[in-house]
Amino acid sequence: MKKFVTTTYRITTDKIKRHPLKFVMISDLHNVVFGEKNEPVFDRIKALGPDAVLIAGDLVLGKTDASLKPAAAFLGEAAKLAPVLYAPGNHEQRMKLFTEEYGGRFSAFEKKIKQMGVSYLENQRTVLQIKGETVAVTGLDLPYKYYSRGLQRGPGRAELEHLIGRPDKEVYEILLAHTPRYGDEYFAWGADLILSGHYHGGVMRLPFLGSVISPDFRLFPRYGYGEYRKGPKTSAKKARPGQKITGSEQIMITGAGLGEHTMPLRINDPRELVVLECLPKEV
Repeated sequence: MKKFVTTTYRITTDKIKRHPLKFVMISDLHNVVFGEKNEPVFDRIKALGPDAVLIAGDLVLGKTDASLKPAAAFLGEAAKLAPVLYAPGNHEQRMKLFTEEYGGRFSAFEKKIKQMGVSYLENQRTVLQIKGETVAVTGLDLPYKYYSRGLQRGPGRAELEHLIGRPDKEVYEILLAHTPRYGDEYFAWGADLILSGHYHGGVMRLPFLGSVISPDFRLFPRYGYGEYRKGPKTSAKKARPGQKITGSEQIMITGAGLGEHTMPLRINDPRELVVLECLPKEV
C-alpha cells in the first residue's frame, strides 16, 4: 500500500488574536489512491480535526484518458470532514482550457464539486469566520503561460492585483498558489501564508542542497520544498529547524504532494500531508 507522511508547521502570527487554528493542506494527488478509497488519508484528516482543508492544485490528472471520478470522490469525502477550499493547478487548468482534447468533462466536474459544498477558487477570495478569527483564502489561477518551461519572467505585482485584487492588511491572508516558482511575487503581493505544491518535493531531496529538479527541469529550484520566511525588511529565506517566528513574518510552505504522474519517482522525498497550526502570538 502507498504510504505518506504528515508534516506539521506551527506558525505564529499577529493577525490571529485569540484562538489557534488548524488547516490541512493537500496538493498534487493526481488521482493516486491510498488503500481502500483513500481511507488512510481520511482517517488522518479526521484525527487531526482541521478547521478547513486547503487544496493547492493538481488533485486531478490532466491526461485525456484519465478519469475525474477519483478526484470527485476524494472531495466528496473530504467535504464531510471540514470545509474544503480548492485552487486549481496546471492540470485542472489544462483540462478546462483545452476542450478540444478534454471536452466538457472538467466543467461537469466543477459543477459537481460545487454541489458538494467545495469552494473552487479561480482567482477568487473567500472570507472565513473561524472561532471568532477572520481568515481570507484566495485561490490563484495564473495564466497558463506561467507554467511554460521557457518563460523567464513572472507575473508582476500589478498583474497579481489584476487577477486577485489586493490583500486586506487587517485579516490573515492565505494564498493558494500552485506553482512555487513565483514565490517572490507572492510575497510582494502581501500574503501572510502562501501554500504551494507542483514540484512534488523536487523528485529527490539531498542533504544541504534540498530539492533537485522542478517540473520545468530547473535544477535546485528556489522554494522547492518546505518552509520559507520573509520579514518586513528582509528577503525570503529557508527556515532553519527550531527557528522562532516573531509573528510579523510572511510564510511560504511548499508541500511535497500526495501523488505523482508520468515519472513516479521519489528519492528521500515521501508523499506528504501538510498540517498548519496557525497560532496567536501569546500561545
